[in-house]
Amino acid sequence: MIFATLEEKKNIMEIDAEEIKDSPLILIKQGAEAGFESSFVGRRSIVKERFSKKYRHPTLDSKLTLKRLNAEARCMTKARRLGVSTPVLYAVDPLLHTLTFEYVEGPFVKDVFLEFGLHGTVEERSDDIAMQIGDSIGKLHDGGLIHGDLTTSNMLLRIGTNQLEVSLPSFSHFSLPILSAFAQLGFEMMI
Repeated sequence: MIFATLEEKKNIMEIDAEEIKDSPLILIKQGAEAGFESSFVGRRSIVKERFSKKYRHPTLDSKLTLKRLNAEARCMTKARRLGVSTPVLYAVDPLLHTLTFEYVEGPFVKDVFLEFGLHGTVEERSDDIAMQIGDSIGKLHDGGLIHGDLTTSNMLLRIGTNQLEVSLPSFSHFSLPILSAFAQLGFEMMI
């Protein structure tokens, strides 16, 4: 589903702040940002939190963090409009510096490829995955988005569909091409 129905939008807009606050969070991954498994309006979700950078001036840090948070949400939404399969963005919290996404059940592409290495390649499946990756990257580039971190660790295969998903960690590296667009695209294609 690329766009929520009117009823789903209404339900998402009428969330109770206490419901989110009291929702248990389970840390999944932590680095420059943290990813937590949670529940959002009864749906399994991922909450991504952007941390404050202590080495930056607090005013600058707040502005940059908010700008990156909003840019990430915009790029993710644009990627979905371009036909790239991504987790649904449920909420953006500018005060807590968090994004809440649909939880995508499935293995990372990296793990699928490592499994091929251990037990032999399933050529048809690896070709299908490679085509899906290329198709997704082509849609992003045609739409003016640059991923910025093209690794199989940032892609999931949704269980039950084998549909490629660009996973949560990757969105923080998206950028809109500016002056050095060709250099960015060239570097991304080299990887």
